[in-house]
Amino acid sequence: MQTTTQEILRQFEALAVPVAEEEGMEVWAADLRQEGGRWVLRLMLERNGGVSLDDLTRVHRQLSDLLDVHDIMPWRYSLELSSPGVNRPLLRPDHYRRYLGQRARIQTKNLWQGRRTFVGRLDQVEEDRVCICDGDIGEVWLPLEDVKKAMTEYEFPSVGVKRKGAQR
Repeated sequence: MQTTTQEILRQFEALAVPVAEEEGMEVWAADLRQEGGRWVLRLMLERNGGVSLDDLTRVHRQLSDLLDVHDIMPWRYSLELSSPGVNRPLLRPDHYRRYLGQRARIQTKNLWQGRRTFVGRLDQVEEDRVCICDGDIGEVWLPLEDVKKAMTEYEFPSVGVKRKGAQR
């Protein structure tokens, strides 16, 4: 029986979650795909206060050893670990909940109110849909099954802009 990428990913997550939790982190996302003719097994880890390079190195070593022992990958691959980053992907309802009230960009598969891209504040989240308050068109409810891509959108402070009443 040939192993599917979904089965490999499921087995990988089963190995990764306990290691991440033992290190005080959580698995934000896992992915397996072919890039440039090679397989890449990618894991995003999150922790309050951020994830350091030392954290990622430590988990990488542990997972690399576990993957060698369990031999779940039938192909040659590269293992990559990272944090989700500043503009992080929103993949599950709990990710959206964590960023309620903050700015996000959501792209949909289908048109909603004549658009596929919505940018604004995450207003509400239910198990199967999310409400974003788009600056151009107001409140929009989007079914999560129709979300193609969703990311938080960090608002960097303006540098060099003099605020009214501020002294330089």
